[in-house]
Amino acid sequence: MQEIPVLEREYTIAEFFVMFLLLAPIVFGYCYFMLYVVEIIYQRNFKKPLIVFGHIFNKKISESDKMILKNNSQFYQKLKPKYKIYFEHRVATFIEKTEFSTRDISINQEMKLSIAAVYIQLTFGMKNYLNKLIQQIIIYPNVYLSTHTDEYYKGEFNPKLKTIVFSWSDFKSGIDIKNDNLNLGLHEFTHALHFQTLKSDKPTHVLFNESLRNLFLSFSNETLRQDLLNSGFLREYAFENQYEFVAVLLEHFFESPEEFKLKFPEVYLKVKQMINYNENYFITHLQS
Repeated sequence: MQEIPVLEREYTIAEFFVMFLLLAPIVFGYCYFMLYVVEIIYQRNFKKPLIVFGHIFNKKISESDKMILKNNSQFYQKLKPKYKIYFEHRVATFIEKTEFSTRDISINQEMKLSIAAVYIQLTFGMKNYLNKLIQQIIIYPNVYLSTHTDEYYKGEFNPKLKTIVFSWSDFKSGIDIKNDNLNLGLHEFTHALHFQTLKSDKPTHVLFNESLRNLFLSFSNETLRQDLLNSGFLREYAFENQYEFVAVLLEHFFESPEEFKLKFPEVYLKVKQMINYNENYFITHLQS
């Protein structure tokens, strides 16, 4: 029987390019899906995200902006050089995506950078660090009269308007006085983060909510609950509702971590897990 000759041909570069264009979306889609699955499995097992800093290109800020961060953010000062680059990128991204406006005071770069730095400090351990519920920040010089409640405030978060309002003098004292457990920026940004996690299925936010539920569950321990209530460690405002409780916890977590860790180590570890805060990785020198 006569063999049928096998037809051979050479593919052109153009044909290879077309095949690549056709197959690339499928390959990338499959890889993305597998990475998502692996990330979910990893988070379930280790209670932390697989990847935190996934940006390929980091936004740069000027030397003058770096100096403002250094002068206004103790957290930024302590970061290792590599993590300062990540911090700067996130600060620049937050400012770029947020509308800043003022009432009876002029906006300046120090305001934008200082406010962004507090937000990035809170979410630094999170892969999904941006918050869709923060689209506008309004700054007043001092305590202001709210147009929604007709009451005076130092700061507030309005999820419907996706707006946070600050009294600049109170915001500034919150970052300048580092050991009074009063940090207006951390407080209001925690409210926004808390609300965002309730509406999100992103792994980072799921982890925050799971850790938060575990935290509340731990207070079914009557001894722990009474110890916290009677200690005076948290100001009374923390017990207004669960949102204020979480916000005050985060203020204490960043402003008096050693005391927090010493008095309530179980609660401290759960808060640390909520925001995936691992100072062993990104802080230059830990305090003994």
